[in-house]
Amino acid sequence: MNVYKYDEQTKEYIGVETAQLDPLESQAQGKDVYLLPANATFIAPLVTQDGYVPVWGGSAWEYKEDNRGKEYWLPGDEYGTPARTMKELGELPEGAVFEAPEKPLSMMIEEKTAAFKAARNAEEIAPIEWNGNLFDYDADSRDRLRIKRQNIEDNGGTGTIKWTLADNSFTVIGLADFIGINNAASKRSEALHYKYNVLKAQAEAATTKEELESIVW
Repeated sequence: MNVYKYDEQTKEYIGVETAQLDPLESQAQGKDVYLLPANATFIAPLVTQDGYVPVWGGSAWEYKEDNRGKEYWLPGDEYGTPARTMKELGELPEGAVFEAPEKPLSMMIEEKTAAFKAARNAEEIAPIEWNGNLFDYDADSRDRLRIKRQNIEDNGGTGTIKWTLADNSFTVIGLADFIGINNAASKRSEALHYKYNVLKAQAEAATTKEELESIVW
């Protein structure tokens, strides 16, 4: 004879034990009488079923859905809302889903335009090509170019200087070169700002995630 144990709180089946004889009742009734421990029954539980556990209902076993440990979100949860975790036996709340809420399109647009701006800024400080050479054009390099150009202008616009290029080689440049580098940089900057404004407008007009993703720098 077996007894089938269930959890005191959840009533779910937790295991089987061999029943112990009750010697006094067995003697009094003239037959084998077994002790029934607390939170146990002599009735065998239901066959195991995926996603369910047998639960003692007081007079019989019944299946109860088991979603414990599953993470889910509910309607109304916004992007970034932490997942909820099922802790009790039973069905998930109505409308529960297992995928986190998607990032809203408005936020995706903001991130896209920020990425465009970063790309524009990065290209604005990239080395600039002039007269077949590449000149560094980050903030420090622009300051150096401005100072050296001013020195030449203060000297009547004559004279040349030795300049280190982006590849660490050297060249000699004069005022015309400084002007050419500045003009090339200005032209590039105008093109980059125009490109940024066009793409930003396209991104802000996007109505779907797919449409937004198709807009690239």
